[in-house]
Amino acid sequence: MATDFSSRPEGGPDDLRSRIRAPGFFEDIGTWSPVFAFVLMIVVFTFLEGAVFLTRNNLLTVLNDRAVLAIITFGLTVVLLTGEFDLSIAAIFSISGALSAGLVSFNELPTALVVVLVLGVGGLIGLANGVLVMYFQLPALVATIAMASVVDGITLWYTDGRVIFEGIPDDFIQVGRASLGEFQSPMLLMIGLAVALFIMLKYTAAGRSIHAIGGNRAAARMSGIRVDRFVILAFVISGLCAAFAGVLQTARNGSALAFMGNSFLLPAFAAAFLGSVTLRRGEFHIVGTIIGVYFVAIGANGLFILGFPFWVEFVFSGTILIVATAGSRFFLRKE
Repeated sequence: MATDFSSRPEGGPDDLRSRIRAPGFFEDIGTWSPVFAFVLMIVVFTFLEGAVFLTRNNLLTVLNDRAVLAIITFGLTVVLLTGEFDLSIAAIFSISGALSAGLVSFNELPTALVVVLVLGVGGLIGLANGVLVMYFQLPALVATIAMASVVDGITLWYTDGRVIFEGIPDDFIQVGRASLGEFQSPMLLMIGLAVALFIMLKYTAAGRSIHAIGGNRAAARMSGIRVDRFVILAFVISGLCAAFAGVLQTARNGSALAFMGNSFLLPAFAAAFLGSVTLRRGEFHIVGTIIGVYFVAIGANGLFILGFPFWVEFVFSGTILIVATAGSRFFLRKE
């Protein structure tokens, strides 16, 4: 009787070698590489400056300080999921901070009303971005960078280029400084928003539609998904998150300054893109965004402790974005 050597039991040496050679093996390693790099970075900073870096106060400071960055990046992540870009998030952040500070100090409006009004402004700017992209067919990069210029101009007019800090009531400041134990309100709100967006994107029809649009827009349209509606929704969510982040940062600082959102733009994109190659194969997701945010935060914090100047965070953010994207393309490429 002839023996059939064409079939071998799974799990043997030949099967293992074939799996190692398969592109999927390298893709799996690639998705975990940012996590490995994150752990390695913590080990290095602990070895060099553990007495300062690996302390309760320092780690809590990093967690609390970067919660605002995480919130603005959540909205960006939703837009990126649809295959679009939003470069107006920094401008929305800035005008939201300026408006919230001005309305509670100059106009003496109640804090709750101010938060609602400012969120409305952020949502409307996001709506305008979505309409320009989907109905006027402007490229998202052009539409959102133009919108950012318009919004920055309005912010500069409203603030007259000055810092708004006088007359800001304590109840507004507590929006950004209240705490539960050792976690400040931005951190707690960030966790709540992360859970809400995670559930929305994973378990609701809207979330599945957004994923489908980002995966294949033409196929999504042919399957009956209202592509225009959900892309606009993504831009509205981005505007709301940026506005919310601007309010929280202003409350934490007790002041507002025109263009204060600019320093958040590069770290937000770096965190979102780094998150897209973490645990998943080139897909933007909320968990990855959180990892990306705190990768950037821990790296910058460690470098500051080692004595590097303040501008190193921008260099670091740009560098990890380049390295993560290049590494991802290497692991994800097909033979």
